[in-house]
Amino acid sequence: MGRDDFKVRLQPQDVAGQKNPNYRNAAKIFIHPTTFAQGGFTTAYLCNVETDGPSRWEAVAWPAPDKNVANNIISVSRIFQRMAGLELGQIARVTPGNGPVPDAGVVLMKEITSDDDAAPLPPSEQTRWQYHLESRLELAEYIMVGISFDEIVLNGSRRSFVVTSVNGRTDSVAKYAPGSTVVELSNDDANKTGGKLEVSRLPGMARQIDELNEFFDDFDIEFEGYTTPTYSCGIVVHGSHGTGKSMLLDHIAATNWGRVVRLSYNDKPSTIQTYFKTAIEQRSPTIILIDDITKLIGKDQSGRQVIIETIGQGLDDLANKARQQNMRPHVLVVATCLDFLNDIPHALQRPGRFEEHIALPIPDATGRKEIIRFHKPTFAPNVFDQYVSDLGDRTHAYTGADLRKVLYRATKAWRKRVGRPSTAQPLTWEDVTKGLQEVRPTAMHDINLKPPTVHWSDIGGYEEVKVALQRVLRKPTGPRAKMSKPPKGVLLYGPPGCSKTMTAQAMATESDFNFFAVKGGELLNMYVGETERSIRNLFKRAREASPSIIFFDEFDSIAGSRSGPGGGGASGNSVQALTTLLTEMDGFERIGEVFVLAATNKPELLDPALRRPGRFDELIYVPLPDAAAREAIFAAKARELRFPDGVDAAELARRAEGYSGAEVARICDKAFWDADDDDGGGEHAAPMDVLLAAIGKTPKLVTQDMLDHYREWQERFRS
Repeated sequence: MGRDDFKVRLQPQDVAGQKNPNYRNAAKIFIHPTTFAQGGFTTAYLCNVETDGPSRWEAVAWPAPDKNVANNIISVSRIFQRMAGLELGQIARVTPGNGPVPDAGVVLMKEITSDDDAAPLPPSEQTRWQYHLESRLELAEYIMVGISFDEIVLNGSRRSFVVTSVNGRTDSVAKYAPGSTVVELSNDDANKTGGKLEVSRLPGMARQIDELNEFFDDFDIEFEGYTTPTYSCGIVVHGSHGTGKSMLLDHIAATNWGRVVRLSYNDKPSTIQTYFKTAIEQRSPTIILIDDITKLIGKDQSGRQVIIETIGQGLDDLANKARQQNMRPHVLVVATCLDFLNDIPHALQRPGRFEEHIALPIPDATGRKEIIRFHKPTFAPNVFDQYVSDLGDRTHAYTGADLRKVLYRATKAWRKRVGRPSTAQPLTWEDVTKGLQEVRPTAMHDINLKPPTVHWSDIGGYEEVKVALQRVLRKPTGPRAKMSKPPKGVLLYGPPGCSKTMTAQAMATESDFNFFAVKGGELLNMYVGETERSIRNLFKRAREASPSIIFFDEFDSIAGSRSGPGGGGASGNSVQALTTLLTEMDGFERIGEVFVLAATNKPELLDPALRRPGRFDELIYVPLPDAAAREAIFAAKARELRFPDGVDAAELARRAEGYSGAEVARICDKAFWDADDDDGGGEHAAPMDVLLAAIGKTPKLVTQDMLDHYREWQERFRS
């Protein structure tokens, strides 16, 4: 025997005799600790099990707890023995696999209830059984084909189920992942082929399904009379996490149009080449699915270029055959990714390859309500429609997967509340509220949805600025609503320290828009292309979370003139950032749902292209604070710092004319601190005298020349 060859024996801790087995060891291959280390195995990583036959199975490598077993023996569970067709004492080759065990996405399970009198599982009960089976898989941790759950009792019904595929494969193992592992139930017809290549309507995807089916229709017709036929057999479905890409692949596979082949992240180029070659040579249809193609061709993947060339050649071969016979061969290739332009290399976007692509957006309110209805939540009939409507309206930026998690968490809250589950006690809005509290929209992970809560009332003065911003966000009603378009961009400019950032925060708070705040300098990345990617991703996530506000502070750092003052010109990175920014603003499809708000102290440095119609349509000057604004700052600081009685905020505001808001706040912060260092003992001085002294010795950083400059620029801009 070779170094990697082992004799098979049954695992001592077998699960077959347990009444309610948890299957924790079902997918593990136990190897003698010495052999485990010498063979290069890693605990909880994949390993491959092969015999003399053509098949190979994946398992989880694990050091054997019993060191007394011979080092050429592997221990397996009865389930793995049965699935792989192993016999006791048989020789099997076990080698390290490709990395850690992947997370389980879709786990397909089939009902195997033996009771002839048991009625088929009604659709209204399927969701509950799926949730319950997912909890069983969580106990198993590692999931593989053949694991069965016998005579499970739920809501008075006793049923049995078996795992038939994991992530679309029958020879792989995956790990349960909370929030992403889902159970789908199959039927006896799942393995039959010959169905129609057509996907039925799915909630929240009406337009996308229509586009997909239009692409599918071209597989059954000759391209006679077509001006520019699309010979490509490949299409890409892209969208953010949780928008339903994997679910859509499962529905394509479920059409039973042909044999389904799923490319895995550890498939070698030779294996992929064989898949395409076999599909072309076979007479029966084949569906090749590549879920998350970046696992194969991501920029961090080794051998990326070879796999790109292999997939590209396979698509070229299909397109060439389509040209020869003037119709597509019966081979469909569907890939998914997050973003088509960023994730699909240009080499695969060429004609004949992945020409077609369909975007799955974050669902709008109507789509969210469709998705919620699809899951059939057990709300009371008299409030069902109202709860669905309210939940749909309250879940901006939630994907279909997020909504499912909300209902799942609501169901857990319901079970905890009622104790013993019963259909007589429906889900309540309190249960839903708990679900919403626990689930944050996927599109907004790592994003600060809301700025610090600032209201208009927190900003003293600046009435003209407030009115101007409120007018920007208002929604006209009646005939005027159809005769006007709101602006896309608003530019706040003025002296430093004059509440431009605070004003933007108040605008987001009062409008209840999602808020994306970024400093312009943070986007200027030293690596070529990263700045543009950051800007594209920022706009993409803002559209998905609409209605939203993107706030650029220090805007001149990324939007400086390309010619530069005096003809100097901006850096190459800044030019690319500005070009990308202009492209994104011009590309808004849903005007009025994403606003770009920018602030700068140096408006003269901004590129003239930003002032064209359809970009920054509104220009709002934020001046030095007036007397009311200064008085509001002094009063707020007096409360915050607990100044003694006798402080006259109105008089302080009068004496602080010409100071910026930031300077007024700093005067208050430092006045009593610095007074302690003054000669004569500042702690005995009257509070008003201390503050007036602080004003007197604080220089004004905003000069009259600066104010004149803003006025001249404004007049030149408006002319």
